[in-house]
Amino acid sequence: MRDIWNRKRNVAPRLGFEFLVGVLLSLWATGASFAAPLDLLDPTPRWVEVRFEVSPAEAPGQLDAAWSQSRRAYFEAVPESATIRIRIPAAEIEAHLRSTGTESIPGSFSEFIWTLDPLTGHVVHAAFSGRVRERFTVGFFQASTLVDIRVEMTTQAVGGFRGPRGLFGRRTHAFCSPAPSQADCVAVAPVRFDPLSGYINAVGSLHVATPLARIRTFSPPGEVQFSETNGRTIESAASGTTVADRMVCSGSSDRPCLANLGGES
Repeated sequence: MRDIWNRKRNVAPRLGFEFLVGVLLSLWATGASFAAPLDLLDPTPRWVEVRFEVSPAEAPGQLDAAWSQSRRAYFEAVPESATIRIRIPAAEIEAHLRSTGTESIPGSFSEFIWTLDPLTGHVVHAAFSGRVRERFTVGFFQASTLVDIRVEMTTQAVGGFRGPRGLFGRRTHAFCSPAPSQADCVAVAPVRFDPLSGYINAVGSLHVATPLARIRTFSPPGEVQFSETNGRTIESAASGTTVADRMVCSGSSDRPCLANLGGES
């Protein structure tokens, strides 16, 4: 009887461990359906996902706090420059801006193009342009105007912002380059691509041109997460079609352009 009890006592912990391992493996299998971080070293042209950090505009230094829904982007290698390019369709940028309360003008945006060094993870350059409708206040009057915007960012230089100032009833944060002589410039350190999370924080500026003024402010859309799709279906912001049905117009792709996604012709 004692031998039987000893065998049971020895088996019980092993069964408990095996049960725990089984549960963990089950959870891992379940979690495998979630998108994995983007693999910059895989040159295969493919659709990927991007999420934008959407902290309040009045807190430009707040990082990794609130994230947008996933949007689609197209990944491709650029062998002649040993870089990779990620192209976010114009319609996706317009939809993202609308989700943050910005009145983006359909058809006025370029693609949001990211160029990265796959070995270092640095963002060599990221940029887009477009037009939005800006509402402002002058005295007791409210009006609106069309505003041309252009965003340029990188992880190879440090940028920053100054305290808010009022402009036609709106609060803006001027872009600045941190230096000993710029005591009022709040530095924001860039973060190159993290292969474990897909996180990037590219810093730069937003150029705003209105009929009344031209200003340069700190750029918010450079904090993103890139990930693989893992076969998931992402709805297109342009028409609701799936990723498999549409294609970013790409000169390096053999596939035809099936739709005009707006922006540059």
